[in-house]
Amino acid sequence: MIKNILVPVDGSVHSKKALEFACELAKMFESELRLLHVVQPPVSTQTMVVGGSAVTTEVSREDLEEIGHNMIEAALQITSNHDCTKVETQVEAGPPAQHILDAAKKHHVDLIVMGSRGLSDIAGLLLGSVSHKVTHLAECSCVTIR
Repeated sequence: MIKNILVPVDGSVHSKKALEFACELAKMFESELRLLHVVQPPVSTQTMVVGGSAVTTEVSREDLEEIGHNMIEAALQITSNHDCTKVETQVEAGPPAQHILDAAKKHHVDLIVMGSRGLSDIAGLLLGSVSHKVTHLAECSCVTIR
């Protein structure tokens, strides 16, 4: 039986589709949903070129956590639209795959439902996607949504 479903959310189209799928499963099995957003600390400053000048910006950890909480709020709106009532949320910081695996183990998750590609498509192609890592290392079943 599927009683506890973990859904990592990152704001991508695939993540939204995965959440909608998980909502339908949760209703079908009367499961609890656990929404997780993992903030990835920036590895460096970002430089944007606008016209003929360059502007260097640095995103603080607090800004990233606020963005993460905003993503969770948007995900909660989707769960509400699908009439899911048993929903827990969390925002973590660090390597996404490891935090997803840790959350699944800690909360005795029966199923992880995630998008096939998140917002870091290029890095995923070079280093292996988060969904690929989670699928191969998770102790529970995983569903990857395209």
